[in-house]
Amino acid sequence: MPTPKLNFMNNQTQQFLKKYEQIKLLDEETISMLNEFASGNPEIVQDILDSFEPEAIKLMEEIKIASENKDVQLLKTAAHSLSGISGSIGAARLRQVATDTENAIKAENLNEAFELSEILSLTFDELIVLLKNM
Repeated sequence: MPTPKLNFMNNQTQQFLKKYEQIKLLDEETISMLNEFASGNPEIVQDILDSFEPEAIKLMEEIKIASENKDVQLLKTAAHSLSGISGSIGAARLRQVATDTENAIKAENLNEAFELSEILSLTFDELIVLLKNM
């Protein structure tokens, strides 16, 4: 499912969206590994995926606050944490955007980092819809 395009996005944000659309929302290999770990019990896998959402919501709220207040340290910390938990469930696209956000901050590309925080929000929303439909 392609990421929705919003009219108010600038060209750079739209270019980021195109780049990230090439990355699957969920990495099938990681989901397979989770299934193996859970001995094929779908309830265990669903519990793992369900436990992701509350923590990710908290981190996305921190990212929103960081963006609104231009709080670089909070954005970096929240993006780093989001990258980690996203990787653990195979949320490949969210993990990549979060990692790129953190890397943009490390490279002192702050405008890019704050633009990527918008992509994080869109990607997160799309991922949650997918997870709820699994």
